[in-house]
Amino acid sequence: MAIFPWSRKKNAELLEDTSVSLEDAISPDQAELDALFDPPKPAYEAGDKSLTASGLYPHEVLILAEASALFIDQEEFPPFWRRDYGIWQMQKILASLVERGFLEEASIALTLEAATVPALKQALRSVGKPVGGKKAELVARLLEEVPAFELYALFPNRTFTLTPAGIQALDEAMHIPYLHKRPVEGLSIWSLHSEVVAHPEQSYRDLIWDHLHTRSGMHTDSKNYAAYRACRYRMYQFLIEENKLKRAFPYLAEVIFYDLSGVDGNADTLTRYVSEKYFFPYDKSIVKLSATCVNAMRRLKEDLNLTEEMMRALLIQFFGQLSIPDHLFTIEECAVIVLLELRGDTERLRQVYEMAETRFGQRR
Repeated sequence: MAIFPWSRKKNAELLEDTSVSLEDAISPDQAELDALFDPPKPAYEAGDKSLTASGLYPHEVLILAEASALFIDQEEFPPFWRRDYGIWQMQKILASLVERGFLEEASIALTLEAATVPALKQALRSVGKPVGGKKAELVARLLEEVPAFELYALFPNRTFTLTPAGIQALDEAMHIPYLHKRPVEGLSIWSLHSEVVAHPEQSYRDLIWDHLHTRSGMHTDSKNYAAYRACRYRMYQFLIEENKLKRAFPYLAEVIFYDLSGVDGNADTLTRYVSEKYFFPYDKSIVKLSATCVNAMRRLKEDLNLTEEMMRALLIQFFGQLSIPDHLFTIEECAVIVLLELRGDTERLRQVYEMAETRFGQRR
């Protein structure tokens, strides 16, 4: 049996039971569902070196964002600078940013804040001061109890700090450090900035959201379900960042429905894995909800004030909007599994998996 992209059932079927709707806002927007099946938009052109409003390249803006953790005489830098951003001459770029007025030498206080805890304790130990306490306490003790000239001798290699021009340059391009800290598949800091420049009427978050929709469509077209699942989970995270809990719920439900399917690219694999005992019993199953997904659903349940009955009904509603040619569990079983995982009820989870195993045994 061939695997096909997830599809939506007719609205009449989906809305047959309307007695347990949390409220309309929690349902996935129809336009969002439709966008999944639109033809993919043209891919962004990676490597575009469009300048920011302050005349900096995107990678220079990222260096500004990380400057407080970089030391003036530093020679070795974390490998991600070369691997992810192609930066091999960091010292020259830092010197250029200083020369152009975006960076300057940090104060001794800022340097202490950037220092490691072992370095702070060693400095305190060398001047006969107590070394106990958290990092903030160590920094405060050094600043309060050690003369400035001694601190400069103990920490001769200081970090960088932003000048007013550097602060402005960073404020103008916050999409760059955002993408560094929260990567999005298929986007680089250069390609995202190129889109930001090309579409000034849209926020960078809207552009990222559009990109995620496009990638979802590409993955369903290519039947790359693992990538599709990862993309939808990133969309859930994106909505959580904006505190849009009701919109985030369906995306997490979709991820969970996929995780419980047992399908990994070929429907024949499902039957084979069942027969080879990869899926049953529960204690040995490779098809379980991850602790990450369980905790995420628990937080949504609590934050949305959902009862177990409402949670079950909503999960059944959203699972009913999805279709996979073959699935390890029924829609109702998937909803029950989520609730049992939230409770930590291992014994009843074993029973649900036993029922599914019996059903597959009868099919063979």
